[in-house]
Amino acid sequence: MRVLVVDDSAFMRKMISEMIASDSAFEVVGTARDGEDGVEKALSLKPDLITLDIEMPRKDGLSALREIKALCHDFKPAVLMCSSLTVDGSTEAFKAMRIGASDVIGKDPATVGKNDAGFKQELLAKLHAIGGHRTVIQQTTHRPSARISKTKNQSIQEHVNEKEIDFSRVKAVVVGSSTGGPPVLEEIFSKLPSNLRVPIIVAQHMPELFTKSLSNRLDQLCKCKVKLAAHGTIISDPGIYIAQGGNHLKPTSAAGGKVIAKLSEEIQGVIYRPSVDLLFSAASEIYGENLLAIQLTGMGADGAKGAASIQKTGGQIIAQSASTCVVYGMPKAVIENKLADLVLSPTQIRDLITNLGGLSIPSRISA
Repeated sequence: MRVLVVDDSAFMRKMISEMIASDSAFEVVGTARDGEDGVEKALSLKPDLITLDIEMPRKDGLSALREIKALCHDFKPAVLMCSSLTVDGSTEAFKAMRIGASDVIGKDPATVGKNDAGFKQELLAKLHAIGGHRTVIQQTTHRPSARISKTKNQSIQEHVNEKEIDFSRVKAVVVGSSTGGPPVLEEIFSKLPSNLRVPIIVAQHMPELFTKSLSNRLDQLCKCKVKLAAHGTIISDPGIYIAQGGNHLKPTSAAGGKVIAKLSEEIQGVIYRPSVDLLFSAASEIYGENLLAIQLTGMGADGAKGAASIQKTGGQIIAQSASTCVVYGMPKAVIENKLADLVLSPTQIRDLITNLGGLSIPSRISA
């Protein structure tokens, strides 16, 4: 896959390019010193992937992204935003994802400058994820669409339980999300009623400062209350709780029938933080058949083991549809393991779970 690196720092361009070039799956075809140069290079080089800084002279990353999306429609490069780990930067990163960036990575200059192995691993993993999904989309686009669509839909349906969602017994909702997730969370949650009757607990793969910005952004958009779930936060009251990034969140029973958030930084064998598997499995122990899980877009298979625990205890599971995912890995793992009761688009999920309000709750609803 061909990659264009856009950053106003010559040192950052060099370090990021070297990290990318170390993986034989990628070829760095060019670098650009600012947004204006980036748009010009994107048009001339036609890369598959672009890493794009946000704060740059002449043309910032958001302006460049808008132009790339508007002008590069023939080859549609996937864009990974590289944002400094600041509150302002992370807020801008969410704006970028609403414009059309596939994902964002926190870029700490000190860390990148030391050729940090963790940053490099995350950078390459994200590029593989968004690049791989882009390749699948392009291949599908250039084949006879009717036949492929039919075959794909039949294959998915064979793995779906096709059960109705019974909202009358739902006492909590857990959501797993990763690459491409924040705009989907906005779409789903912004339409929820103010009289939400259950807690919704979200594990979104992101660093701490990004999840703080995400919770603030959702709180501004949503009619119901949105909070960042820190250690000890009560998460059994109605509302939306975003797991603090960089940590694992384990819902835990407490005195008085309350459920609180317990956070831990490391769990052996778990790569992504916060872990969707841990959230799902721990919540299933507390809520059993009264739990509803929603698995959204993301790379890897985080959430599949937890979804199996939910199914075993009688809970209900919805997975995001492939065509609407930035990366189909996480929903695919749930679907192919025959754990999904329904497979829906974000719009369908949004319309369905608006019935979690306190008034006029139908006993059973089918999508």
